[in-house]
Amino acid sequence: MLMPNRSPIIRKKSVQLILSAIFLICFCNSGFSQDNKINYTIELETEGVYPFNAGDSKKTAKTMALFKAKRTAVELAGKYFRRKKLVEPYEHKKDEIYNILAEEIGKTVLKEKWTSTSPPSKYVVKISVRIDVTDFIRAEILNLQYEKEQAKESFRKKLEPAIGQDIKPGHDLAHAYRLMRKAQWRPAIIYLDRLEIKYPNWDDIHLAKSLVYYVMNELEAMKEALKKACRLGAEEACYDLEKIKRLHEHDFSL
Repeated sequence: MLMPNRSPIIRKKSVQLILSAIFLICFCNSGFSQDNKINYTIELETEGVYPFNAGDSKKTAKTMALFKAKRTAVELAGKYFRRKKLVEPYEHKKDEIYNILAEEIGKTVLKEKWTSTSPPSKYVVKISVRIDVTDFIRAEILNLQYEKEQAKESFRKKLEPAIGQDIKPGHDLAHAYRLMRKAQWRPAIIYLDRLEIKYPNWDDIHLAKSLVYYVMNELEAMKEALKKACRLGAEEACYDLEKIKRLHEHDFSL
């Protein structure tokens, strides 16, 4: 009996998913387990800030500030775990995995406040987070699952993406970075445009756009995306705008 002809790409992804799951099981039962009194966790206190402007609800602003605080915690945990070679650097998958992990981990709110009672204002939150090494592997497995689902989408569907109403910034942005990693630049920009409608004051969307525009050689659009990100509080975007004077044949300082 002939077996169905499955795509080598799908087979490869299935193997990756199985291997990651096996690795997670082995990892949890290895010398890293608490039974051997080795506890590879890190506890952090981080802060998140999100502007409350036109187009946002207070609920969205609170959710986004919490996500930003958790994303900062994930970045810091990854920095130290990588030095001890407990997690992979992930290369181009880092933004996908870190955003998913920031979405999934729990937190304890220590302090929260609004900077003023009416827009424009900011919601500021301080949280406590506990991150285990295996949390990164779980996020990697989730990312592989989403990647497999994304691969089944038609190109037309990617050009007309449906954006869910649930406020899940980590999963939403990870989807965009998967498109970017696959060099699907036009679908990535369209998807990020839709995300901007959903999250009108999120600086990370414009940072991602600036990278896509750079690859597409749309340098004026790249600069505008960086300006928007900077206005929304992205220090990285402000730094890039200050330091980049010329980009290829384009005068970036004008």
